[in-house]
Order: sequence, then structure tokens, then C-alpha cells
Amino acid sequence: MLVSSASAVPLPSSPPSIPRRDDQSHRTVRTLVESIRASPSTSGPPVESLRRGDWVKLICGASFEDSADVRNLSLVYALSGVDCIDCAADSSVVTAAAEGIEAAVEVSDGLARKPWLMISVNDDETDLHFRKAEFDPEECPKDCSRPCERVCPANAIALEKGGVITERCYGCGRCLPVCPYDKIRASAYVRDATATSQLLRRPNVDAIEIHTSGRRTDLFQKLWHDLGDSTGHVKIVAVSLPNLCDLTLSAMNEIYSIMDPHFQWDNLWQLDGRPMSGDIGRGATREAIAFATEMAAVQNRPHGRFM
Repeated sequence: MLVSSASAVPLPSSPPSIPRRDDQSHRTVRTLVESIRASPSTSGPPVESLRRGDWVKLICGASFEDSADVRNLSLVYALSGVDCIDCAADSSVVTAAAEGIEAAVEVSDGLARKPWLMISVNDDETDLHFRKAEFDPEECPKDCSRPCERVCPANAIALEKGGVITERCYGCGRCLPVCPYDKIRASAYVRDATATSQLLRRPNVDAIEIHTSGRRTDLFQKLWHDLGDSTGHVKIVAVSLPNLCDLTLSAMNEIYSIMDPHFQWDNLWQLDGRPMSGDIGRGATREAIAFATEMAAVQNRPHGRFM
């Protein structure tokens, strides 16, 4: 997701492995940190980056639930100076991300400022960010060349480990069309609003991203109602939606009207050019930029910042 002048960092396919309590590893990271001059963009709070238009977010994945990797990614990217770390709205994942940020504070003898910790939820099970691949490896022919294993960017498929490693699958969908026997299916889900509201009350959770299709604002309204006053505990609420062409602006205005009576924070519109296509080529970015350019030309945009 890369739009406007802000940027988002996608999940690396092979994140670095950093032991939890390895003194030598911590010393190595500390030496690296001390050798790099701090960037001016990391000196102020994340909201200042958002206002300048150079806000950077690490996207761990709304469905990526490998706690060890999330912790490692959070540590490394917190040290690099990102403004926000976006992770799954799962208790253990949030804890891991927070641990990674605190580890960054420890090895750097105090960060200039901590990145915001954001959790991602959805209002509709049709959102492709919230699905997992699944299949029964017992049904796979012995002579299958296993193209699904090769194409998976998260190393989330291993027949020897029972097929799909659920916590590593973030739903990109690349495995679905390559199975020569059509054995792989996608299982969609919706994050529980009650569990989400409890996470939002944690002192280390700073933001929420709500993925919506924009076509069913009644579902957005239900989720918003179910979250209750928990949204008052965060610094920013982001709404991610695809390009609905002529319907985009009316959908955004209706969504904003649902949030407006309880508005206590900044809001951010995340313009998703090609939602969860599994495409790592330039095409996905072009569509996001085209969507952002289109919205920038609109005169009566709803309140909020755009990314």
C-alpha cells in the first residue's frame, strides 16, 4: 500500500531472526545503531511526519500472526525510525510487537521516539486481508511438484508440517491458482469487535485501521457501534477502502458521518489501489497512486489525511 507522499513498508518474506535475550545480538544491534546518525524525520512524534507527508508505516499483515517474526520486525523497523507498526488485532501478536519496540528502546539506549502501534480489523468477511489458505495435505498426490510451497512469500506452506502454517499465512492468495489439483481454498473471517475493543484499551496500542469495502456502510456502522468508547483511547483511526469510482466520495462521507459524533482523534484515509492482490509488481503501486491522484483533485473531500 503506497499512496500519496506517505509510504508503507510491506512485510519482508524472510525477516531477520533476533533472539529474545542474546546479549551478543543486542551488542551487535547497539553498535549498528550507534554508527548511524539519526534522521531528522525521526526526531518528532509520528503525527508530525503525517502532517509533513513523509509518514512511514511497516505493515506486518492484518492476518500475519507469527509472533516471533512480528517481534523481530518491530524491533528492526523501530530502530530504523518508522512512524507506525501495523499488526494483526490478536493479543499475542500485539504483545510481540510491543516487546519488539521495547527491545529497540533497550538496545538503542532510548529511541528518539517510539513508533505508533496500530491494529487492523475488518467489518466484512469479504475483505481479502482477512483470510487464510487451507487444505488437507493427505489429499495431495505423492508426485505433486508442490508449486504452492514455492510461490508462498511467507514460507507458510509445508506439507511436512501439516500443510498451511496458519499463523504465517497472511492471505495473499498466490497459492490458490497454482495448485494443479485445485485443493487449496481460502477461509475468511471477521475480527471480533469485543476482543478488538479490549486491545484498544491497552496503553501500548495507539491506532486502529478499519478495512471496509465501502459498499456496506451498515457493516461499518455496526462495527463502530460495537467498538463503543474504546476508539477514544487511540491517537488515530485509519479507514482503508478500495476505489469505488463514482461511489467513493459518497461512501467516504457516509463513513465519516458515522464516526463524526464521537470524533476525538485524527483520522486517516488509506486509499487501497489493488487490495490484497498478491501482486508484488509495479501494477499494484500504480493503481494506488492513480487512486490518490484522483482523490487529490476532489474539492469536497471528507475530513482527514490521505495516504
